[in-house]
Amino acid sequence: MAGRRRSLIVAASLGLIALAIWWQTDREQSPGQARLELPENAPDLYIERPDQTRFDAGGQPELRAQATTLAYYENNGESLMTAPVMTILTNPDQPWQITSDHATLFNDGSVNFEQNVEVTEQQAVGGMQLYTDWLRVEQNGRFVTTPRPVKLLQPGQEARGVGMDAILTGDDSDITLKSEVSIRYDAN
Repeated sequence: MAGRRRSLIVAASLGLIALAIWWQTDREQSPGQARLELPENAPDLYIERPDQTRFDAGGQPELRAQATTLAYYENNGESLMTAPVMTILTNPDQPWQITSDHATLFNDGSVNFEQNVEVTEQQAVGGMQLYTDWLRVEQNGRFVTTPRPVKLLQPGQEARGVGMDAILTGDDSDITLKSEVSIRYDAN
C-alpha cells in the first residue's frame, strides 16, 4: 500500500512538473515565435533576403537581383518581391540599378516594378536618375518600358513625359519619352 501511494505521489508530481513546463513555455512564446499560419494562397517557396547574380554564356555577370523577400508561386510561374534591387551589369563601366517597393518576376525573365520605381545610372558622379510608378524590364535588362508618367534627371537637366522606352545596355543608353514631353535646362 505504501509503495502504491509513493508511486501515485511520484506520478502526480511528474504530471504537475510537465504541466508547469508546458504552461511556462506557452506564456513565454512571443508573437514572433508563434506558429506560422500560412495564407490560403501560400507560396511554394519563400526566401528572405535573396541575392542572385545571373551570368552570360561567357561567364560575365549581367544581372544581380536582391530583395527583402521573395515568394514563388509555381501554379502561375510568378515570383513576388518586396523592396527589390536589380542591378544591370552588362556594361561594367556603366551599371544601372532599379529599385521599387514591389516587383513581379515572370518565368520569361521579365519583371514588373511597382510603386516608387527609381532607375539610377551607377556612375561615380552625375549619373542619370529616372522616376515612375510602374516599369517593365525585359530581355535581362536590355529593354525597359512604361506607359506611365516619367521624370528623368541628369546634371543641368530635367525631363518629364508620359510613356518611355529605353535600352540601358551598351556604351550609350537610348531613352525615348513618348508623349507630353517637357525639358528644363539649367542656365549654368
